[in-house]
Amino acid sequence: MGQFHKVEVGGATMIAVQDSWATMPPTAFFNQTTDSDWDNYRDLLTEEGHVTLNLGAWIVISDGTTILVDSGIGGRPTMMPLKEPPALPTVMEEAGVSPNDIDIVAFSHLHFDHTGWNTWDNDGTPVPQFPNARHIIQQAEWDYWTSSDELKEGAGYDNVLSPIVDAGLVDFVEGEHVLTSEVVTVPTPGHTPGHVSFAVNSGGEKAYVIGDAAHHLVQLTETDWCPGADVNTTDSTASRHKLFDQIEAEHALIASGHFNFPGLGRAARRDGARYFAAE
Repeated sequence: MGQFHKVEVGGATMIAVQDSWATMPPTAFFNQTTDSDWDNYRDLLTEEGHVTLNLGAWIVISDGTTILVDSGIGGRPTMMPLKEPPALPTVMEEAGVSPNDIDIVAFSHLHFDHTGWNTWDNDGTPVPQFPNARHIIQQAEWDYWTSSDELKEGAGYDNVLSPIVDAGLVDFVEGEHVLTSEVVTVPTPGHTPGHVSFAVNSGGEKAYVIGDAAHHLVQLTETDWCPGADVNTTDSTASRHKLFDQIEAEHALIASGHFNFPGLGRAARRDGARYFAAE
């Protein structure tokens, strides 16, 4: 079963919660790279030479508000080669946070591995998992995923999106959006059109929950590398450069849902190259 890990950022509490995890060949995930591109990064791969992809979410407790950033891959069938059954609600409970405690579910974007636990299956009917939460979705992201039947199907619309809309739990926002006095969305488009990250600024300390602005720690060094899932690689590359430059300048904490669990570290330099220094 998944793990959890807590860290304090000023007066805010951040909890990494793992839903599941997977591994895959690096050239399958970063499909524009070759085997030789990875020669300098073998230490970042598994013994089998695969990349590890954590499938996690973040809980941020700030100003008395409990925020869940993304909701994992969920309990429905998936083609992804998972190493463990998804268990986000159970891991949350072990971390001391019940689904009923969540005040806000804030989505970085609407890919299936970030919305999967929006609902639970009640005898074939998808029911909201976080009934007391406002679900915050970027309007640009919503417009994209609802623009065709094919995209709606890809987003699992009937299972994980329409039930929360029908229940009146969704707020559509645009661009920078204040969640609390310490947490604000940061537009980082490219992976998807409305993708956002989240800045946590509390007590003189700062962290960024980066969503899918990056998927693997190699991207701090090879910032131009894009996974096949990026919708617009030009925009995603630009967003990644801007975000990592800002993180490095601020010596901010990186909080990733896909880097090797718990996905915490900082941007550091070695021989002039930027790399991910785990904490």
